[in-house]
Amino acid sequence: MLKHTLTLALLMPVLSFGTDAQLQQTIDQALSGLSIAESEDPYSRVIKRVYLGFDENGAPKTGVAYREIESFKTITGVVVVDKIDSGYILREAAFPDIGKIKNAKDRKQILSVLEQFQNIPFDPHAEKSAVDALSGATRYGIKTSGYLNYMARHIALQMETVPKWAEQK
Repeated sequence: MLKHTLTLALLMPVLSFGTDAQLQQTIDQALSGLSIAESEDPYSRVIKRVYLGFDENGAPKTGVAYREIESFKTITGVVVVDKIDSGYILREAAFPDIGKIKNAKDRKQILSVLEQFQNIPFDPHAEKSAVDALSGATRYGIKTSGYLNYMARHIALQMETVPKWAEQK
């Protein structure tokens, strides 16, 4: 019994390191080449952390937010939003630790939500979500979509009025 407990105690940091590394890699890729400001952890009750990426002139160009989402397993949902001349684009949503869901059918079902969260122009002040319809969504898909839309809208609003924690020094 002690052997199993010791093995599990040694294995847990390795498993969590893998998912943290995948999350960090997703964030780094999204904000590549930009000056980055990072919020406190937790950022709010709904969002775990927000990152804003600024260009060489100090203008916000890209924002990233993530949170844990209850699905078949608890996974991390990441949203990337780009600011462009005509508004905002929800560039992508990702689940860097989707491998936690071992059942291929369940994993595919959750990943199908992400297909609709790619390169979507949206207005953060509109009363509708960036992605407001999901085909064949399950209860997990609907809940996940709500969180991803909320994070996308929130990132865009933060890029419009840069918060104090993100002001360039």
